[in-house]
This record gives sequence, C-alpha cells and structure tokens, in this order.
Amino acid sequence: MIKARTSSSNTRLSYRNEMQAYGFLSPTIILIALFLVSPMITGLVMSCYKTSLSGVTQFVGLKNYWLLLTEGRFLNNLRLSLIYVAGNLCISLPIAYAMALLITSKLRGTTFLRGVFLLPWVVAPIVSAVLFRSMVDPAFGPLSLLAEKITGAQHVILADPVGSMAIVVLHSIWRSLPFMTLFLAAGMAMIPKELYEAAMVDGAGKWKQFFFLTFPLTKIHLLIVLLTITLWTLQDAETIYAMTEGGPGYSTEVMAVRLFKESFLNFDLNSGATLGVILLLVGLIFMVFYIQLTG
Repeated sequence: MIKARTSSSNTRLSYRNEMQAYGFLSPTIILIALFLVSPMITGLVMSCYKTSLSGVTQFVGLKNYWLLLTEGRFLNNLRLSLIYVAGNLCISLPIAYAMALLITSKLRGTTFLRGVFLLPWVVAPIVSAVLFRSMVDPAFGPLSLLAEKITGAQHVILADPVGSMAIVVLHSIWRSLPFMTLFLAAGMAMIPKELYEAAMVDGAGKWKQFFFLTFPLTKIHLLIVLLTITLWTLQDAETIYAMTEGGPGYSTEVMAVRLFKESFLNFDLNSGATLGVILLLVGLIFMVFYIQLTG
C-alpha cells in the first residue's frame, strides 16, 4: 500500500513538474505560433487564390503552383537558387574548416584573427552588397581594372551572366565564412585533447587526425552550419537585388529575388505566397538531405 501511494505521489509530482515546464515555455510557443506558424498558414491559403486587377479574389486551388512549375522562368529561378547554394557551400565549407583549425591552434595571433573573421558578419548585408558592386565598377572597380590589365579589354562584369553570378556567389561566401568558421571552431574546441594525443602516439598524422577525429566529432556542428547557411542563402533577396536586381536579364534571379519582385514590385501577393511555399519546401528537402548525409 505504501509503495503504491509513493508511486502515485511520484507520478503526480512528475506530471506537475512537466506541466510547470510547459508553462515556462508557453510564452515562447505563443510567439512562435504568432510570428512563424501563422504567416506560414496565411501564405499557404493565399497561394490557393488569385486576385484580379479589379480586386476580385477567386479560389484557384493548385493552379498557381502548376503555372509556376511549368514556367521556364521559374525553372531558371530554381536552377539559379541551387547553383547559388551549392556554389556557396562547396567553396566556403573547406575554407571554413581550414580557418577553424587555424584559430583553434596554439599559434600566436589567433585571438586577433577571431575578431577579424567577424568583420563580414557585422557589416550590414546591403552595405556589403554595395561595396562588392563598387569593386566591379567598370570605371574604378579594382576587380574590373585587374581584368582589364590581364585581358587588355574593358570588362563590365555585372553585364555578363556568368560574371554577375560569380560575384553574388563570392559575396555570399564572404558573408557566410565567419559564422561557419566560428561555429566549427566551437565544435573543435569541445574535442578532448587526449584523443589527439592518443592518435599521435598511434602514428596518425594531421590528415588522419582530421578525417578520423575532427570531422566525425564535429558532424552535429556541420549539420547546423549546413542547415543555417542553406536557409539563409535560399532566402537571400536583398543582397542580390542590391547588386544586380536579378540581372542581366534573369541570370541572377533566384527564387527569393523573384518572390520579392512579384510581391513588392508587381503587387501579386498570390504568386509571391506560392513562391514562398515552394521555397519552404525546397528548404525542407535540403534539411532531410543533410540529416541523411550527416546521420
């Protein structure tokens, strides 16, 4: 009888503590519902409607999605978005690992380097975009002048589809490196030094230590970095628009820039909501892929 009462008392105490924990979390849950879940539901509903120029709103179901998925311009937007994400990650990730190894080493000046690496992160995105645009100005931009000296002809880099895409990818890399470097460095700092000492005793060199110790033990940090940078890159509209406005033509018009144009320039909120839902689905696909890749 005493054991039964004790068990019942423990169950009630556990339930009370659990409810108390949910009570403390309730403000956060309410804020997430208001500012994240609610706009998602609103956008999903808006994507199923079409508003005419006269202001008449009509339910069209999945017609907006069908029109986009069969449109050549949207397929180009999707292709450019994938190039934008892949170009950023494929170049910045190896550099970030190398820089993280550097700032976690015992070399002199690494504390100063940590501060320097944060500079691209603290600069406002629009400001850094304008700075990068000035670097390729055909009249005084250093990159344009360098290309002119090498080839002997003047180059308008942002007027070239390949050159303009390369510049926006380079800017995204420059912006992403600080976060990736410092987050991976934080993961490396958590690895016990005894593991490296044991590996050195076994004759493992720097490369083997990286591939068999550093890389496996920073997988969770790598997953967070991949997810965060991918979502930020997919949603990046302001920096690309500030540099190229999606041009020349549609050569740098990724999905986020197309969403911005449809919603705030053409005032077609239904098409913008449809693009937003598709952008969210693409992000979810990337998330599942990364979890499978690093699992």
